[in-house]
Amino acid sequence: MSINIENLTHVYNRGLSYETVALNNVSFTINDGEFVGIIGHTGSGKSTLIQHLNGILKPDSGRVVINGIDLGSKETNMAEMRRKVGLVFQYPEYQLFEDTVAGDIAFGPGNLGLSPEETEERVRNAMRLVSLPYESYAERSPFDLSGGQKRRVAIAGVIAMNPEILILDEPTAGLDPRAHREIVNMLTNLHKNSNITIILVSHNMEDMAEIADRLIVMHKGEIFAQGAPEEVYYERNRLLEIGLDVPQPMMFMSMLEKRGIDSHRSILTIDEAADEAERILRGKI
Repeated sequence: MSINIENLTHVYNRGLSYETVALNNVSFTINDGEFVGIIGHTGSGKSTLIQHLNGILKPDSGRVVINGIDLGSKETNMAEMRRKVGLVFQYPEYQLFEDTVAGDIAFGPGNLGLSPEETEERVRNAMRLVSLPYESYAERSPFDLSGGQKRRVAIAGVIAMNPEILILDEPTAGLDPRAHREIVNMLTNLHKNSNITIILVSHNMEDMAEIADRLIVMHKGEIFAQGAPEEVYYERNRLLEIGLDVPQPMMFMSMLEKRGIDSHRSILTIDEAADEAERILRGKI
């Protein structure tokens, strides 16, 4: 599903002394099947923006159009749209409540009136997509799992609704490095093995460099920059102006360049930096 945001503006506490413009005339398009990262500091408008994408918030002005359907239209079936646009908030594992992993993932599909067979098929597929084997985890209590596993169960519950767009707000927040890596790998595999459009909100520049097709940088309720990760990160000085920085591998390449060592400035990931360091060292032997 494609997303078109047209001149979107949202104001909190309009008319009061503490009125806040959270979004100011924001416009962009996300194409079907894209993996888009949204970055920016707290208060930049990221969370307000994504809450417009399945109708939790309504625009003060402008439009949100999903696959040609205007979410602001009175004729729009919002219940149907929310099934197509899955939203995973921060710390979704706090909303787990069933006795088993399969039961928790099945809760949403079960409410759609699906048959038990269809519901189980959706549960199995969702668990496969988040790398939790059904035979090993279906009957386990979600409360006995690790933090990263709990989060994957929560995400699977949204995936089991068969959304065409999946939006995740800081899905690695608060996780240890191993669980963090598991979630990043899961999102990479999910995008590779499905036709779903993914929108990821994160502060982690390295994650975005690794998995996003395109970045949207928010600042003070407006789009500050957008483009492929290498294009956005190449403008490091502009990012520094708003308190953001580039991934550490790119910073490392910049340091090498300042020392007179020829290197590729577009390198964004640790694996790419390791390969480039090996190339440089081999050239000096």
